[in-house]
Amino acid sequence: MSPLLMLIVLSLASTAASLIGKPGCQTTCGGVTIPYPFGISAEGVNVNCSLPGFEISCAKNNVPVLANTHIKVLNLSVMPRPEARVQLPVAWTCYNSTGGVIDESTGAVDLNRTGVYRISDAYNELVVLGCNTEVYTNSGPGGNQYQNSFYTGCISYCKDSRSAQDDKCAGVGCCHVEIPPDLTDNWMYFQTGWPHANMTFSPCDYAFFVEKEHYKFKVSDLTNMRGKLMPVRLDWAIRSNISNMSCAEAKTSLGYTCVSRNSECVNSTNGPGYFCNCTRGYEGNPYIIDGCTSTFIYLDNGSDGTHGDGQVV
Repeated sequence: MSPLLMLIVLSLASTAASLIGKPGCQTTCGGVTIPYPFGISAEGVNVNCSLPGFEISCAKNNVPVLANTHIKVLNLSVMPRPEARVQLPVAWTCYNSTGGVIDESTGAVDLNRTGVYRISDAYNELVVLGCNTEVYTNSGPGGNQYQNSFYTGCISYCKDSRSAQDDKCAGVGCCHVEIPPDLTDNWMYFQTGWPHANMTFSPCDYAFFVEKEHYKFKVSDLTNMRGKLMPVRLDWAIRSNISNMSCAEAKTSLGYTCVSRNSECVNSTNGPGYFCNCTRGYEGNPYIIDGCTSTFIYLDNGSDGTHGDGQVV
C-alpha cells in the first residue's frame, strides 16, 4: 500500500471513530459499540452522552445493559436501520402432578419506560412450547370491547409423550407465529384451563420472542427452558411518552435530532416517531454534527508511475 493510500485509510478510520459518540463520552462496553443517541453517562463529563431513553449502563463485569434494567445489550445500530439487539427472558407456567399451577413468570421486563423501543415485527417471531398449551401476547390501546388493540398467539397440543419431534414446530409440542407491529413489552398470557395432570414429559408451558430462524425446537426443551434468554431485535425511534412527532412536525421543532449535514428524517414504521439516516452517498452518524461523511474516491498510482484502478474507501 502506498504512503498516500495508507494516510487516507488511517484518516478515514480516525474520523469514523470520532463520530461514534459525543466528545468525552464512553463509546464501548464489553466489546459492544455505543453510538449516539445511545450513551453511557460518565462522572465529570459535562455533556449529555445520550438522548433521554437511550441510556446504557456499563454494568458489573463490563456488560452493557439498557439503563435501569437487567436486559443485556448484544448490539446497537444507527444505520442502515435503527436497532437494538438484546436478550429477553423466556416466560413460563409450570404445573404439579394434578395439573395445578406451581410457578409462573409472564416474562415482562419493563423495557419501554420512555416509549423508545418496539419489538420488531419484521425480524422476530413468537414461539410457544408445551402440550395442551395456549399462549398469547397483546399491546396497544383498547376499544369498546377489548382492553388492547391486538392479540396474537398460538396453540400447541400433544397426544402423548411421543408426539413432539425435534425440528418440528407446527403445533405439536411447539408452535410459532408472526407478530404485529407496535409491541412494547415481553409480556405473555398463559391460558391455564387446559389439562396438565400427569404430564411429566411437559411439566411447563413456555413462550418467548426470538429472532426469526434462530430457534430450532428440541423435544428436550419441553422440560428445561426456565431461566433461558433469547436474542430479540428491537426497533427504536425518536419518541417519548410526551411527544411522538412525525418528520414533518419534528423538522420545525426544538430538539430535532437529524443534526448532521447530509442527513434526512424517516418516519418510523413500527410505532410513532422518526429516525435519522445519512443521505445517499454518505455514511456515519446523522445524530452528530458533521457525522455523515462522504465516501472518498482515490486513484492509486503504481510504483512504476502508471495509474492503478480507481477504488472507493
